Amino acid sequence: MLETGSTVSSLLRHAPIAQVSETQSDVFSELFLVFLGLGTLVGVLVISYVLYNAFKYRTTESNAQGGYDIDEDDFDGDDGVARPELGEIPTGKGKGGGKKLFLSFGLSAVLVLSLVIYSYTFLLYVEDTSANQEEALEVDVEGYQFAWDYEYGDGLSSSDYDASGLAENVSYIDKEVGSNALVVPEGHVTKLEITSRDVFHNYGIPEFRAKGDAIPGDTTNTWFQPDKTGVFDANCYELCGPGHSNMKGDVVVLEPDDFENWYLAQDGVNEEDLNFLEAEGS
Repeated sequence: MLETGSTVSSLLRHAPIAQVSETQSDVFSELFLVFLGLGTLVGVLVISYVLYNAFKYRTTESNAQGGYDIDEDDFDGDDGVARPELGEIPTGKGKGGGKKLFLSFGLSAVLVLSLVIYSYTFLLYVEDTSANQEEALEVDVEGYQFAWDYEYGDGLSSSDYDASGLAENVSYIDKEVGSNALVVPEGHVTKLEITSRDVFHNYGIPEFRAKGDAIPGDTTNTWFQPDKTGVFDANCYELCGPGHSNMKGDVVVLEPDDFENWYLAQDGVNEEDLNFLEAEGS
């Protein structure tokens, strides 16, 4: 059993388990596409402008100094061209005179601030482990050098079951499963309360973009909603000792019926614990 020092609510609250319209994977995929699209657009504009100016102000036989340069000895300051001076901030007046510089800075500031606000709204959604997931399946995760232990809200611990037989009993599990695995149902939110019994760790499931620090004496929360069945990796993302690179585990996502069969096969559980699987859309 886990000794996290925290009180965990029961696995079920006799209500449908939470389902959200947008998973963490959806959120981060959308953010990636937005940043990729804007980055590509800005890159194309900048490179195009550089090439345009390189061609426009190129040196020719008729103008050996280039299309923009002038002989400074002949410049009397009356042609309305404001050229930058060392140590002086462009005023934006005159022909050229920093107007493009101020415009580019202004557009960049608006773009960056918009992206910050846009990204922060998604961060708030990802970090919210209570509003939309009050009825979620809750699992304690405890890290130690160099493995993970899991405990479901009703006291079922990964030390009480052996998940290695799932590959033999479930047809779509085509990968060998470790005995100490996290087993969850597909299409339902699973909320994780993460801690550590020794040093700092960081628990992450890259396939579902779930990640949280494992801090001794404290807990952090995260959640994920798997949208496909199979066996996925859980890794440690905090350098925690000589065995850090081998601190891995399996996350097994089962169809709801298979999860029910697996769960009821464990000692100390009963059918009433699975009322949440009757949720609409499960």
